[in-house]
Amino acid sequence: MAVRDFVDLKGVKWRVWPVTPTNIQPKTAAEDYLGDYEDGWLCFESVSERRRLARYPRNWDTLSDNGLLQLLKTAAVVAPKRNTPPKASGTAPGP
Repeated sequence: MAVRDFVDLKGVKWRVWPVTPTNIQPKTAAEDYLGDYEDGWLCFESVSERRRLARYPRNWDTLSDNGLLQLLKTAAVVAPKRNTPPKASGTAPGP
């Protein structure tokens, strides 16, 4: 699996890699909600943001950094992961 690093015009460092159907959890891959993403996507990640691009060019890893910037512009922003509180253990805290 290819992984590329590049820097955008604002100096933000990005890492990009493909997520293929073989990388998707079987339970998730079986769901109908994947839509355009069922064949995989490119994942773009910076320190503060994540994006996904479905139907990406298969030669993405040979594109120039400028080519990757163009793909980044069209990629959908992914909502940040929510921090979920730990599940209660079922016992009340002691005095």
